[in-house]
Amino acid sequence: MYSKSHYLWVMDKKIIFSLLFLVHFVVAHSQSKPSDVTISVLTCAPGKEIYSIYGHNAIRIQDRAAQSDMVYNYGTFDFDTPGFTVKFMRGKLPYLLAMGDFVRFMREYQYFERAVTEQVLDLDSIQKQKIMDALAVNMQPENRAYKYDFFMDNCATRLRDILQNNVARITWDQSSASNKTFRQIIKEYQKPMPWTNFGIDLIIGAKADRKTTLMEETFIPDYLAMALDKVTVNDGTNKKIVLENRTLITFPESAGPNKFVAFLLSPIFFFIILLIVEVNILMRSLKNQQNKWIIRYDLLWFWVVTICSLLMVFMWVGTDHIPTKDNWNLLWASPLIPVWWWMQKKGSPNVKYFSYFLLLGIVVSIVNAIPGVQFLPQYFHPAVILLGLILVVKGWRLHHSKMNLTTA
Repeated sequence: MYSKSHYLWVMDKKIIFSLLFLVHFVVAHSQSKPSDVTISVLTCAPGKEIYSIYGHNAIRIQDRAAQSDMVYNYGTFDFDTPGFTVKFMRGKLPYLLAMGDFVRFMREYQYFERAVTEQVLDLDSIQKQKIMDALAVNMQPENRAYKYDFFMDNCATRLRDILQNNVARITWDQSSASNKTFRQIIKEYQKPMPWTNFGIDLIIGAKADRKTTLMEETFIPDYLAMALDKVTVNDGTNKKIVLENRTLITFPESAGPNKFVAFLLSPIFFFIILLIVEVNILMRSLKNQQNKWIIRYDLLWFWVVTICSLLMVFMWVGTDHIPTKDNWNLLWASPLIPVWWWMQKKGSPNVKYFSYFLLLGIVVSIVNAIPGVQFLPQYFHPAVILLGLILVVKGWRLHHSKMNLTTA
């Protein structure tokens, strides 16, 4: 084991920079009094990129004596992390607490046209000092990184916990809980992106369909802001923790495509077209009208569903992502489909029993996907109805066709 002095010599330059930044912060604030400090929570509107559609939170500390205005941001990560892509997919990428200048922070959101609101907190000197001390400890190189979890540990929940752990007698209004599931909450933000909404419904499992408590729903920045508006501090005055709400920057809402255009661009319309194509192929098959393009089309479907199935299995058992566990979509996108395909090609006498087994899973999935009928522990996107029908029609055709299931 290296000595401490040797370790300091071989530290990464980024860590040295963080240390110097922290030292500057401590020196700057050592001459300040908590009465000179204003602490507020920033809530940033959702962006247009998939990583920003749920919004963002940060905490702002203004120190008039030190003439500093800093923002603490728990939502950063290092693209230079070794094995970045694999760690990101497997839920093992460390997220970092970063500290930066408020003006630069605002320029970024101005550039991307994302509104920012501010909740100025009504805190006494002791509470302010405890929050600043907690952030200073978190900024230390050995404490900056944390294991990100979309539902349970992110930029919003970290701020919630900072307040919960450092503001004495803080009381959250539990009666204001939405009683929504995790999935219902995130779907509010996925609505403008129908294909993203569809893809996320396929990837996240039954754990996303549990109703949230008030504290759990604050994983979304907007929900944290709404909860903070009703937080009180029972110090004898029962005062609200939010002293003032401010709008720092705002932008007019952009008009999305009209409902008809949105429908044409949706997964529902896309799979309706593919279902019509599948029925047409079935009609041609009944007339013995087959060609190599139909065979290739079937193979494409086989590979797409197989890859989709393997991805679901990987996200369940091969990653640390909690939301992707217990995925019932594997009932229709079964990892056993390649086995059925092989048995079909070989003409196995037992293929029909295997077909019935797969058919049962698909039918259950179709029924569960009907709006208002859900009986499984997991919500299914309505497009699963169309996907299931396509697989049933295709499976029936291939099972009863005399064609050789090989590439042309």
